[in-house]
Amino acid sequence: MDGRTSTVIVSLLAALMFLAAKCEEAKWHGPLGSNNNPAQSCKGLKRHNPALRNGLYYIVDKEGYVFQTYCDMEVGGGGWTLVASIHENNMKGRCTAGDRWSSEQGVTALHPHGDGFWANRATYGKAVSATSDDYKNSAYFNMYAGDVMIWHVPNDTPLHDSENRALLKYYTNSGFLPTFGGNLAMLYTQHYPLKDGQYTSSVDNGPAIPVVWEKGSAESYLNLLGPNARAEVDGGYVQFRAINHEQDAFALCPGVRIKPGKGNVEHMCIGSTSNGYVTYLGDFAALDHDNPNWEGWGASTNLYESSVLIFYR
Repeated sequence: MDGRTSTVIVSLLAALMFLAAKCEEAKWHGPLGSNNNPAQSCKGLKRHNPALRNGLYYIVDKEGYVFQTYCDMEVGGGGWTLVASIHENNMKGRCTAGDRWSSEQGVTALHPHGDGFWANRATYGKAVSATSDDYKNSAYFNMYAGDVMIWHVPNDTPLHDSENRALLKYYTNSGFLPTFGGNLAMLYTQHYPLKDGQYTSSVDNGPAIPVVWEKGSAESYLNLLGPNARAEVDGGYVQFRAINHEQDAFALCPGVRIKPGKGNVEHMCIGSTSNGYVTYLGDFAALDHDNPNWEGWGASTNLYESSVLIFYR
């Protein structure tokens, strides 16, 4: 074999190795946001490709766990990552199966503060089922974010149609989350723990952050609450941890803030630790309007038969 032949063979082998490497690269590295090339956030995806549309994408958290979730690429400039949903599957159930955001244990001294899902590292459900079951991915406690967005979507709506069928959409734009650790898990763990019987109504309520309305308004949201409940809140906010007269802690008051001195928060807030008053148990606590003892307090059926979707950006 002469030198020229050897050179040709070496060149061919190099070309074959290059092609093989490219094939392997193509095999394992698809578009950003795919299973083989997950993004760190929907915000990062949007920055990488501003033309991306709403839909399911793959995200990798800071610990290397890859999961699929929904990205909203439109509201307020887009880049919102779905991290959780609260779905009330049985409004009459009181801390029964499926009430993950309050307690599945019922009234028991062993679980006086609920199951702790607002603060812990548990994950459950799938993004595609976010309007049909509770959902929580690892970005809820692992992503460092600045703001939150909330959608109220009728139960069992296909996720791909949620942006169209949502009753309400609103978001914060003040970048408040870093003050409380960068996500809701840190807020509830280090700043405003959800504990039963340890705090005082109104005095120990958490932060209330103004929101921007993408769909709906403060007035339209208030109209979904009972008339008595409307008198105790201001619309156009999202409040974190509110304490009622019975000293039960409620994780989230979507769309409103509690007025000073008011303590009937079970009728407008969700995620109860209630252990002392069984009728306030459950993810959606006392939102329902057909309890004869709550005349004038219960929310519209449209509100409590919708799932609450939480996004970070």
